[in-house]
Amino acid sequence: MGGLAGGADMIVIPEFQVGIEEVVEHIYSRRERGSDFSIIVVAEGAALQGLDEARDDGPRDAFGHVRLSNRGIGERLAALVEERTGLETRVTVLGHTQRGGSPSAYDRIWATRVGVHAHGLVAAGDFGRMPVVRCGDVDTASIADVVAVQRRVPRELYELAQVFY
Repeated sequence: MGGLAGGADMIVIPEFQVGIEEVVEHIYSRRERGSDFSIIVVAEGAALQGLDEARDDGPRDAFGHVRLSNRGIGERLAALVEERTGLETRVTVLGHTQRGGSPSAYDRIWATRVGVHAHGLVAAGDFGRMPVVRCGDVDTASIADVVAVQRRVPRELYELAQVFY
Protein backbone atom coordinates (compact mmCIF):
# COMPACT_ATOMS: atom_id res chain seq x y z
CA MET A 1 0.00 0.00 0.00
CA GLY A 2 1.11 3.57 0.44
CA GLY A 3 4.01 4.87 2.41
CA LEU A 4 4.49 8.34 3.75
CA ALA A 5 7.87 9.91 4.43
CA GLY A 6 6.60 11.45 7.68
CA GLY A 7 6.33 8.08 9.39
CA ALA A 8 3.15 6.40 8.20
CA ASP A 9 3.74 3.25 6.24
CA MET A 10 0.20 2.98 4.86
CA ILE A 11 -2.36 5.64 4.07
CA VAL A 12 -6.07 5.07 3.52
CA ILE A 13 -7.92 7.98 1.95
CA PRO A 14 -11.34 8.34 0.31
CA GLU A 15 -9.91 8.83 -3.18
CA PHE A 16 -8.50 5.30 -3.48
CA GLN A 17 -10.39 2.23 -2.30
CA VAL A 18 -8.51 -0.18 -0.05
CA GLY A 19 -9.79 -3.45 1.34
CA ILE A 20 -9.23 -4.92 4.79
CA GLU A 21 -7.32 -7.79 3.16
CA GLU A 22 -4.85 -5.27 1.67
CA VAL A 23 -4.29 -3.78 5.11
CA VAL A 24 -3.67 -7.21 6.65
CA GLU A 25 -1.35 -8.23 3.80
CA HIS A 26 0.57 -4.99 4.23
CA ILE A 27 1.08 -5.63 7.94
CA TYR A 28 2.27 -9.19 7.31
CA SER A 29 4.59 -8.00 4.52
CA ARG A 30 6.24 -5.48 6.87
CA ARG A 31 6.68 -8.16 9.53
CA GLU A 32 8.36 -10.46 6.99
CA ARG A 33 10.82 -7.64 6.22
CA GLY A 34 11.69 -7.32 9.92
CA SER A 35 9.43 -4.50 11.06
CA ASP A 36 7.55 -5.32 14.23
CA PHE A 37 5.17 -2.37 13.90
CA SER A 38 3.07 -0.61 11.28
CA ILE A 39 1.57 2.85 11.26
CA ILE A 40 -1.61 3.12 9.25
CA VAL A 41 -3.13 6.54 8.77
CA VAL A 42 -6.85 6.49 7.98
CA ALA A 43 -8.69 9.59 6.82
CA GLU A 44 -12.02 10.11 8.56
CA GLY A 45 -13.84 10.05 5.22
CA ALA A 46 -12.23 6.82 3.99
CA ALA A 47 -14.21 3.66 3.34
CA LEU A 48 -12.68 0.20 3.48
CA GLN A 49 -13.96 -2.82 1.61
CA GLY A 50 -14.68 -5.54 4.15
CA LEU A 51 -15.39 -3.11 6.98
CA ASP A 52 -18.99 -2.59 8.07
CA GLU A 53 -20.69 0.33 6.39
CA ALA A 54 -20.35 3.76 7.94
CA ARG A 55 -22.42 4.30 11.04
CA ASP A 56 -25.66 6.13 10.42
CA ASP A 57 -26.25 7.27 13.98
CA GLY A 58 -25.03 10.37 15.72
CA PRO A 59 -24.92 14.08 14.99
CA ARG A 60 -25.14 15.30 11.41
CA ASP A 61 -23.52 18.22 9.64
CA ALA A 62 -25.35 21.07 7.88
CA PHE A 63 -25.82 18.86 4.80
CA GLY A 64 -27.37 15.94 6.70
CA HIS A 65 -24.27 13.73 6.58
CA VAL A 66 -23.07 11.84 9.64
CA ARG A 67 -20.12 13.75 11.07
CA LEU A 68 -16.93 12.05 9.98
CA SER A 69 -15.49 12.17 13.50
CA ASN A 70 -18.41 10.00 14.68
CA ARG A 71 -17.88 7.22 12.13
CA GLY A 72 -15.19 5.55 14.24
CA ILE A 73 -13.42 4.10 11.19
CA GLY A 74 -10.03 3.99 12.92
CA GLU A 75 -11.37 2.10 15.91
CA ARG A 76 -13.33 -0.34 13.74
CA LEU A 77 -10.32 -0.97 11.49
CA ALA A 78 -8.05 -1.56 14.49
CA ALA A 79 -10.47 -4.06 16.01
CA LEU A 80 -10.76 -5.94 12.73
CA VAL A 81 -6.98 -5.98 12.19
CA GLU A 82 -6.48 -7.32 15.71
CA GLU A 83 -9.17 -9.95 15.14
CA ARG A 84 -7.66 -11.06 11.80
CA THR A 85 -3.98 -10.99 12.81
CA GLY A 86 -3.94 -11.53 16.57
CA LEU A 87 -1.59 -8.51 16.78
CA GLU A 88 -2.15 -5.77 19.34
CA THR A 89 -3.45 -2.56 17.80
CA ARG A 90 -3.67 0.95 19.16
CA VAL A 91 -5.67 3.88 17.89
CA THR A 92 -4.80 7.55 18.15
CA VAL A 93 -7.29 10.13 16.97
CA LEU A 94 -5.54 13.34 16.09
CA GLY A 95 -7.22 16.56 17.08
CA HIS A 96 -7.14 19.77 15.06
CA THR A 97 -4.11 21.11 16.94
CA GLN A 98 -2.11 17.95 16.37
CA ARG A 99 -3.00 17.88 12.70
CA GLY A 100 -1.72 21.38 12.07
CA GLY A 101 1.07 21.79 14.56
CA SER A 102 2.47 25.14 15.55
CA PRO A 103 2.46 27.74 12.80
CA SER A 104 5.82 28.76 11.37
CA ALA A 105 6.73 32.32 10.41
CA TYR A 106 5.87 31.37 6.82
CA ASP A 107 2.40 30.21 7.93
CA ARG A 108 1.80 33.42 9.87
CA ILE A 109 2.85 35.63 6.96
CA TRP A 110 0.56 33.76 4.54
CA ALA A 111 -2.34 33.96 7.00
CA THR A 112 -1.79 37.69 7.35
CA ARG A 113 -1.63 38.22 3.57
CA VAL A 114 -4.82 36.20 3.01
CA GLY A 115 -6.57 37.96 5.91
CA VAL A 116 -5.65 41.41 4.60
CA HIS A 117 -6.95 40.41 1.18
CA ALA A 118 -10.23 39.15 2.70
CA HIS A 119 -10.61 42.43 4.58
CA GLY A 120 -10.08 44.31 1.32
CA LEU A 121 -12.86 42.32 -0.35
CA VAL A 122 -15.30 43.12 2.46
CA ALA A 123 -14.30 46.79 2.56
CA ALA A 124 -14.89 47.02 -1.20
CA GLY A 125 -18.25 45.24 -0.88
CA ASP A 126 -16.98 42.51 -3.19
CA PHE A 127 -19.07 39.71 -1.66
CA GLY A 128 -19.23 36.22 -3.11
CA ARG A 129 -15.48 36.18 -3.65
CA MET A 130 -12.69 34.88 -1.47
CA PRO A 131 -8.91 35.08 -1.31
CA VAL A 132 -7.00 32.12 -2.76
CA VAL A 133 -3.32 31.34 -3.09
CA ARG A 134 -2.47 31.00 -6.75
CA CYS A 135 1.02 30.69 -8.25
CA GLY A 136 2.68 31.95 -5.08
CA ASP A 137 0.51 35.04 -4.72
CA VAL A 138 -2.83 35.95 -3.16
CA ASP A 139 -5.60 36.29 -5.72
CA THR A 140 -9.40 36.14 -5.57
CA ALA A 141 -11.89 33.61 -6.86
CA SER A 142 -15.63 33.26 -6.92
CA ILE A 143 -16.81 31.19 -3.94
CA ALA A 144 -19.21 29.38 -6.28
CA ASP A 145 -16.25 28.36 -8.49
CA VAL A 146 -14.22 27.20 -5.49
CA VAL A 147 -16.96 24.93 -4.13
CA ALA A 148 -18.15 23.70 -7.53
CA VAL A 149 -15.40 21.09 -7.83
CA GLN A 150 -14.38 18.64 -5.14
CA ARG A 151 -10.61 18.53 -4.98
CA ARG A 152 -9.06 15.12 -4.57
CA VAL A 153 -5.56 13.75 -4.08
CA PRO A 154 -4.09 13.11 -7.54
CA ARG A 155 -3.27 9.46 -8.27
CA GLU A 156 0.33 10.40 -9.15
CA LEU A 157 0.89 11.90 -5.69
CA TYR A 158 -0.72 8.91 -3.98
CA GLU A 159 1.44 6.49 -5.98
CA LEU A 160 4.55 8.56 -5.25
CA ALA A 161 3.86 8.18 -1.52
CA GLN A 162 3.85 4.39 -1.96
CA VAL A 163 7.54 4.49 -2.94
CA PHE A 164 8.54 5.18 0.67
CA TYR A 165 7.42 1.97 2.36
